[in-house]
Amino acid sequence: MTILNSMHKYQPRLHIVKTNELIKIPWAPFRTFIFKETQFIAVTAYQNEKITQLKIDNNPFAKGFRDNGQGKRDKSSLMTTNYHYDEEE
Repeated sequence: MTILNSMHKYQPRLHIVKTNELIKIPWAPFRTFIFKETQFIAVTAYQNEKITQLKIDNNPFAKGFRDNGQGKRDKSSLMTTNYHYDEEE
């Protein structure tokens, strides 16, 4: 399990360790591989309703956004900021 912070950039790394005993892992030779294509920025709010629904359907930690009666939220609470401008002002 990994905990991510919203709006932070992440670069996953693959570490391959050569050892025949788990206890020797800290001292074993290893190689690290980085694939720039896997960089991403973690986000918690989406402007696209389809992406929001995808997160709700597939993220077990998005319980607060589900429509099952517990923690039900209205659509406006999914947006981070709503700006309204009146032309008369």
